Amino acid sequence: MNLEAKYSREWRDRMGIILLMIAGSSGWFFYDGLVAYPKYNEGVAAYAQIVEMVKEEGVAEDAVDTEAASRWEKCAAEFSGDPKEPPKHPKNIAQQLQFGVGLGVLAVAFLLWVLREMKRVVRANDETFDGLTLAFPPFNGKTSVRFDSVFGLDRRKWKNKGIAIVHYKDEKGRPRRVEIDDYKYAGSEAILEKCEAVIADKKAKKQEADA
Repeated sequence: MNLEAKYSREWRDRMGIILLMIAGSSGWFFYDGLVAYPKYNEGVAAYAQIVEMVKEEGVAEDAVDTEAASRWEKCAAEFSGDPKEPPKHPKNIAQQLQFGVGLGVLAVAFLLWVLREMKRVVRANDETFDGLTLAFPPFNGKTSVRFDSVFGLDRRKWKNKGIAIVHYKDEKGRPRRVEIDDYKYAGSEAILEKCEAVIADKKAKKQEADA
C-alpha cells in the first residue's frame, strides 16, 4: 500500500459554505451598525421633530400621534423600509459593530484553519498509517500507527459520517485510539480495509491456536 489521502471536495465545499455564512453575518452586522441603524436613528430624530411641530401647532393631544404619523408617511421612505410605521427606539450601534468585529475575527481564524487543513495529507504504507488524534478539530493532529498494533474498530459513524475509530497499542503496550476520516481525507477507506484485514487475520490465528 502506498496511499496519500488529501482533503475531499465535499469537505472543502462545506467549509466554504460555513466560511461564507460567518463572513456574511459579520458583514450584515457591520451594515446594520454603520449604515442601517444610523439611518434609522436619523428617522427617529426626524419623526420627533414632526411630533414637536404638530404639538406647537396646537393639535389636540389625542390627535398628535395620528397627525404626526400622517406627515411621517411623506418622508419615512428616506429613513426606514416601511413609511407607514413611525420609527421606534434607536438601536445599539456599538453592539452591532462588536458582533461584526467578533464574527470577522472568527471568519479569518476559520479561513486560516481551513487553509492549514487543506495542506495536510494522510499517508499509509504496508506497515504504518497516519491516524488522526481524537482532539477538538482545530487542534487535532496525526500520529503514526503500525497496522500490526491494531486490535479493534468502531464503525458506528462510518456509514453516515465516514468516520471510524481505530483501537491499537502503542510501543509500551498501552491501548490508544485514533480516527480515520474518509469524509475529510478522501481515500482513507483503504486504511480501514487494511485494519479490518489485520484484525481478521489476528482472530483467525487465535482460533487456530485455541483449536
